Amino acid sequence: MSPEEREPTEREHAVWDRVRRAATGMNHHRAKAALGEARKAAEREAEGEEAVGEGPADGTKARDARTEADEWERITDALADHAGSYDPGTDPFVQGQLAARSHRVRTSVRHD
Repeated sequence: MSPEEREPTEREHAVWDRVRRAATGMNHHRAKAALGEARKAAEREAEGEEAVGEGPADGTKARDARTEADEWERITDALADHAGSYDPGTDPFVQGQLAARSHRVRTSVRHD
């Protein structure tokens, strides 16, 4: 399985869900500001500047921060030519993920 085809981890899903909840109702300008903050956080984590007493020092926080920045970037790009606010219920990427998950569940149930 190539890296592009690997299944996202539950942790990645949790980070994406957290970002999507935070982004719900945001317009492009607010999402772009959040993206800027997420990029700064990812850079800090990549440089090893963990906050005192927060999380393990195994790179988990850095991966989460990068995942968060990537999701903010995707949402910001989706809103770039959209006059409204973000709604995961109408986000084609999110809906595609949900459909794929549902399909995997149905397929695995048939094979059990």
